[in-house]
Amino acid sequence: MIQTTKSTINGASKDLLLKLLRSAGLTKVQSKIYLGKHGNSLDTYLYRNFKPNFPPSFSYFFLNAVASSRPLAKDSKSKSKKYAFVDDLKNAEKNSFHKILEKYKDLNINQKLILPCLEYHCNIHIKLSNSKFIHDEENYVKRYVDEVLPGLREEIEEFENYQFDETNPQPKSVSEAIKITNAEILINSIKDFYVHLEILRKKHMPNFIAPNETFLLPVLNSNEKILFSKDFVKRNLNLNKYNDLVLLNVTETNMQGTINLGDMALIVKFHNIGKETAENGIYAIKLNGKICVRRLQFFPLKQRIVAHIISDNKLYKDDVVDLSELVPMIYGKVVWKSNSFREIDFLKHITEEPNLFLPKEDDFEIPLFLNKDKKEIA
Repeated sequence: MIQTTKSTINGASKDLLLKLLRSAGLTKVQSKIYLGKHGNSLDTYLYRNFKPNFPPSFSYFFLNAVASSRPLAKDSKSKSKKYAFVDDLKNAEKNSFHKILEKYKDLNINQKLILPCLEYHCNIHIKLSNSKFIHDEENYVKRYVDEVLPGLREEIEEFENYQFDETNPQPKSVSEAIKITNAEILINSIKDFYVHLEILRKKHMPNFIAPNETFLLPVLNSNEKILFSKDFVKRNLNLNKYNDLVLLNVTETNMQGTINLGDMALIVKFHNIGKETAENGIYAIKLNGKICVRRLQFFPLKQRIVAHIISDNKLYKDDVVDLSELVPMIYGKVVWKSNSFREIDFLKHITEEPNLFLPKEDDFEIPLFLNKDKKEIA
């Protein structure tokens, strides 16, 4: 009985791989160049793999082979390769890479190949989470490829340097030259595959935030927008929504010592404000026609709630108002501040790898700001 089950699983997996190769117009030999470290093990996965899903590494390189056999349309009008891929996805013939994947969804391709492949892809992202090139796309992708194919670029450079060294008695052999040519093809294929993977990641794993993903945050008292890291917001502030986030350039000294003149304050805007808002913390409120930052403390009485509007800088006096008067003034809550925006230290949870398959989160929790007797750390 067990042997029959294994044979069925193996037959289904083998059938899926062979159909993908056929649709991509590849033979097993032709696919070898794109399979990286799995170049000599395709038969093993075709005939001896009895697990329902393929390993992440093999899934990654096998789908790379399928994607690499489907070059961009020659008549693509896109100026960049990145957007040419998007054009190809939208307007491609029936055997384009993404159409091939869609064609075999009934063969459980998502579970067998796509999700394991994306797990491998996302783990590479995680390894690069502290890269200094996070916001430099070209260099980030280069580091990504080097992480997938460690040492291969150095082999190519060493070969090229040897070939052009006049002190060498004879050039490298033809077989070594072919090996280097194949290495260059593999590197370029992974670079192109990266764009396909990002499309698939956003489709199948929308809750995973890559470290190089950014969004533009508006600054309330300025016409500028500032590039902000989604990964920083999610990991360090436990926020999953970005549409309600804004920055405020602090232009007053009322909160000096806590939030200083010239600091940037990150604010989560409120939409439905009620009594549940009455939680001590630092808020953005509307005063005299502009948005300001103040500490709010709430005191429930028998019939009402009163709020103290506090300036941490004691050169300014505090105010006391009824909560009902304060509610229309509250713009949002301050969840983070930076005293030097150009030198943000993007903290990373290096020791913990996040679950790549988190359930969809509809809400976020706003972390409590530290109380008045403590100093915030950006």
